[in-house]
Amino acid sequence: MAKEKGFQNIFAAEGNVNNLKEIILQNFKSSEGKLLYVSGETLTFELDKFLISEGLKVERVINYSSFPVEKFNEILIDDLKNNVPDIVYIYSQNSAISFKNLIKNYNLQNHWMNTNLMCISEKTSSVLNDIKWKKIFLFNPGEEEYLLYKI
Repeated sequence: MAKEKGFQNIFAAEGNVNNLKEIILQNFKSSEGKLLYVSGETLTFELDKFLISEGLKVERVINYSSFPVEKFNEILIDDLKNNVPDIVYIYSQNSAISFKNLIKNYNLQNHWMNTNLMCISEKTSSVLNDIKWKKIFLFNPGEEEYLLYKI
């Protein structure tokens, strides 16, 4: 989409902030101007502050906020208890925290022993380590389908 809009220097960080940091540091000089950092309100790493500490000029624009659902329909909870999924995908640390709260608030801790947990990072999976899972997998964006063959 960016290419279609006329952008020519496009880099993909594969959903990883550490990759993004390196791409920016290797390809952008502070003399080239200011960076616009568009992000959600809640961050697990303050990329803008890091880049500023590296001498870059950065303006952060928050383009969305998210709020976890705290109360679920009892039909859904009963369905989860009776039909525990084989796989759960978690894509962020905040999602892991919300999912853990769901599990604890509805006393679902002992229902996941036959479920594979798929997490985008070790930081994300560490939030859910105290729950007993069949197996925990870490993946990079785009590898989700490949992991299905490992189960």
